[in-house]
Amino acid sequence: MDQVAETIFEFLLKIFVFPELVVVIISIIPIVEARLAIPIGIRYGIHPAFSWLLAFAGSAAIVPLLLLVLIPFIKWLSKTKVFRKIGETLYEKFEKKSESVEKGASDLKKMLGVFLFVAIPLPLTGVWTGSAVASIIGLKLPKATLAVVLGNLVASGIITLLSFFLSAYIDWIILALTVIAVIVVAVLIIKIALHKSKPVSETTASESADESKDKEQ
Repeated sequence: MDQVAETIFEFLLKIFVFPELVVVIISIIPIVEARLAIPIGIRYGIHPAFSWLLAFAGSAAIVPLLLLVLIPFIKWLSKTKVFRKIGETLYEKFEKKSESVEKGASDLKKMLGVFLFVAIPLPLTGVWTGSAVASIIGLKLPKATLAVVLGNLVASGIITLLSFFLSAYIDWIILALTVIAVIVVAVLIIKIALHKSKPVSETTASESADESKDKEQ
């Protein structure tokens, strides 16, 4: 286990040179995000507080961009012949996640819902999914950014504390988080492969309904 971990960490250092940069880069990767970046930083010998700061800063910095382009990009994928299955599968997954937040609620309740969604460090509840959920339920950019970033602050803090108090098992924590990420990706690929695309007329009607709801809000 230790030898495998050392090989991986040395490989990452050869690519990015600085361990701090490794932490920041990993923190912006979907699915793993700050949750994997923090224990990896600690594994490199970076102080837990600084590892948290690097991972939090990296994952938080991309939130405004995700809020602006993620859902529009996924909707664009859904309209293409080649990537339609990918776009529809991703949108349906994010839409299902958004059901945990009441769409007709006030902005404050929506913000609280998104905050809580991101703050609990479970698989697929990071800044990428949180930003998608905030976009789908119609939160405006400033409020959505605040809710996602604060949720990320709490989630990354929880991971930092767990990694600190369980530092003797840091390699196992990294392995567990990596295995979970691989499983999530594998399941997503299977869902994409098995996905049956909606008829064009149904997709158009759904998009029109979404646009009407956005205008009402």
